[in-house]
Amino acid sequence: MRRSLAGLVGTLVLVVASALDAQEPGQGIAKFQSGDFAGALRDLMPFAEQGSSTAQAYVGVIYANGQGVVRDHLAAAAWMRLAAEQEHTLAQFNLAQMHERGRGVNQDPAEAARWYERAARLGYAPAQFRLGTMHEQGVGVARNLNRAVDFYRMAAEQDHGEAQTSLGEMYASGRGVAQHFGDAMIWYRRAAEQGVTQARYNLGMMYERGEGVPRNEPEAAGWYRIAAGEGHVAAQYKLGAMYARGVGVAQNYGAAAIWYRRAAEQGHTVAQANLGTMYIRGQGVDQDNVEGVRWLRRAAEQGYSQAQFNLGLVYFQGLGVAADFEVAENWYRRAAEQGHAPAQYNLGVMYYNGDGVPQDYVLAHVWANLAAANGHENAAQLREEFAQRLAVEDVAAAQEIARRCLEQDYEDCER
Repeated sequence: MRRSLAGLVGTLVLVVASALDAQEPGQGIAKFQSGDFAGALRDLMPFAEQGSSTAQAYVGVIYANGQGVVRDHLAAAAWMRLAAEQEHTLAQFNLAQMHERGRGVNQDPAEAARWYERAARLGYAPAQFRLGTMHEQGVGVARNLNRAVDFYRMAAEQDHGEAQTSLGEMYASGRGVAQHFGDAMIWYRRAAEQGVTQARYNLGMMYERGEGVPRNEPEAAGWYRIAAGEGHVAAQYKLGAMYARGVGVAQNYGAAAIWYRRAAEQGHTVAQANLGTMYIRGQGVDQDNVEGVRWLRRAAEQGYSQAQFNLGLVYFQGLGVAADFEVAENWYRRAAEQGHAPAQYNLGVMYYNGDGVPQDYVLAHVWANLAAANGHENAAQLREEFAQRLAVEDVAAAQEIARRCLEQDYEDCER
């Protein structure tokens, strides 16, 4: 298998030099590409010591990766720097990566940006892309979205797929450039044609929303399917949701469960919650409360409020677990403290009835009031029913607790 100089120092190296100077040490390079790294180092070192920038860059890679020699990041950085100072773009890029990661040199994003820029100014697309990312994020340089767009464009015009995707995202969001969905579509499509999974997912989003193109849900599903098949977790979730709702595809709970599972196994919390709910309902899978609870718990423990609410229901009703009002109250509360109105409503009912908590009409009123404030359609009526059980001063106290609770982002909702 041919091995190239780029792509061995780290995963950010994306583009390989297409040609080598005919006067460079070809025999050592050939050994490197064939996997004979010890032989390559022997042949390349004399050229490197004589000042060949290409030999220096290859020696740097060999030391960085510990191929045919003990890994030595200090030596790698030293050889990379010698080549980089001679304007060897791949060495400049790799040296920039080493400064980003603190390998063989002090971690210094600003110095990394300086080397990326030197390579970028020489037309090296991966450096242009990385520099665009640094300007977008404000890492190593002052955040400057206009500059980010400029560098993304430089790389995108050289058919750098990730840069094309990022440039499309800038057009879609109107960051650093006037918002233009049509231009976003152009760049996404160019990247998608090169196999960039994120671009394929983004095309699905554009077709689903009708941004830059007429809304076309079957087309959206097609792009999601491609990206999902490549392991894109959000695309897997989206495709599952389309099958569950029958949008863009024929409704198929079995297919929905398959794609939700793939996303869930990658840690997608909404997919985990939806898969758990499908097990409890027996939609697309054999009904299995225990398996449903397992998936709901995984999502709930990651902080997803809907899963926390559903888990509260499961424990309240004893579905796949022993009924436990105290555990149900705990999950309702965790969801309620994120502003989940149905959980707030149910928590209010639990305080009113004394289920899993000491009976407390004031706190029942508090949580019904909060649920009403967050749009629960039945909470206002429930609040008024609770108020009838309270003295005027208790209603005032409950209202004050609810106000304080909201002002402090649910940090202080007790008496």
